[in-house]
Amino acid sequence: MSKIKFYPVDNGDTVLIKVPNATIQIDANIRDNNDCYDVMNDILNELSTDNKGRYHLDLFMLTHPDEDHCRGVDDNYYLGDPDNYSDSDQENDLVIIDELMVTPMLFTDATSSSAKALKKEANRRRNLYDDNSPAKDKAGNRLVIIGYDGNKRYDKVPSYIPGDTIKEINGKKLSLLEFFVHSPFKDSLVEGRAEADKNVTSIVMQARFMYLNSDTQPSALYLFGGDADHYIWEEIQNQSNTHNNDKKLDFDIFMAPHHCSWTYFNDVPYKKGVTDTPVDSSKNLITKHKTSGAVIIASSKQIKDDDDNPPHYPAKEEYIKLIGSGKFISLAEEPDSKNPKPVIYEVTSSGFQRKDKNQQSGSTGAAIGSSGTSGRKSSYGSK
Repeated sequence: MSKIKFYPVDNGDTVLIKVPNATIQIDANIRDNNDCYDVMNDILNELSTDNKGRYHLDLFMLTHPDEDHCRGVDDNYYLGDPDNYSDSDQENDLVIIDELMVTPMLFTDATSSSAKALKKEANRRRNLYDDNSPAKDKAGNRLVIIGYDGNKRYDKVPSYIPGDTIKEINGKKLSLLEFFVHSPFKDSLVEGRAEADKNVTSIVMQARFMYLNSDTQPSALYLFGGDADHYIWEEIQNQSNTHNNDKKLDFDIFMAPHHCSWTYFNDVPYKKGVTDTPVDSSKNLITKHKTSGAVIIASSKQIKDDDDNPPHYPAKEEYIKLIGSGKFISLAEEPDSKNPKPVIYEVTSSGFQRKDKNQQSGSTGAAIGSSGTSGRKSSYGSK
């Protein structure tokens, strides 16, 4: 059974995807804090071990190198030559990342200690490809780059660019899952910025889950994009329309970008009467591409009616207007703000079915999906 698990990590992202033959983690905000949920212990319980008892993660995807998307990686994952993995590393339950997926931004804009550690590891792996070393294909050495080398595709390291579909990770064909790449674009494509930082280079993808190996259409769709701002999402829609990829923006679950900040809707700082009107493209993406029963998930601290941004209370209100009452999920408040726990969805023939025990009594748990409550199948095939 395939499933997707969203961890409560305050302002940050940590998502785990499991399909029958792979476990994938998207971002990390793993904090050493007794007051927060023990994310790492839960992840370890989801991972498989090799014949030496070492934990392995098939793929770690870093949407962009902000600290709240890679915090704790250097303390909880093994970074280095897998041949040098020691007894001490095993005693500390350090996880071997079989394949690392990053954007070019990591190589030029790593500022936190965790990002710098990942940059060093990505460079180690990149050198294996540059040298055409046989070791590059070994678990713990694999590297994939999402984006461009200048205006060209990377020629030595395996890479994907917008418009590509990822059907293989860690040297094996994915079972019941594929990713469609929307972003990052070439630097010259989008000039506007809601914020002048590395958020604009975030990986944006649609994850498409099949229920059976024989399925030709996905039964569940997850759309995510790190901290991409409204300029990026507008260009994604323009490019999707130009290349007949509109259906690759459909979603059953949409992760609110940048931890429910206002950057998805307009520029920051938020100024009432100036930037408080959501741009049409951001509204249209949700109203046009949400499936019946679709939900929006905010991975942030508790969203209060204050001046914080992120998370931003007016952004939450706007999401609720667009997605509908009862379909906005704040991870910091599931099942309640004093004891948040992961929100879990399993893939069924009818779409995503919420399965975590934290589900509040007012929620039905009905399946959501492109073939779920609406009875509508997605009208596109795999690229």
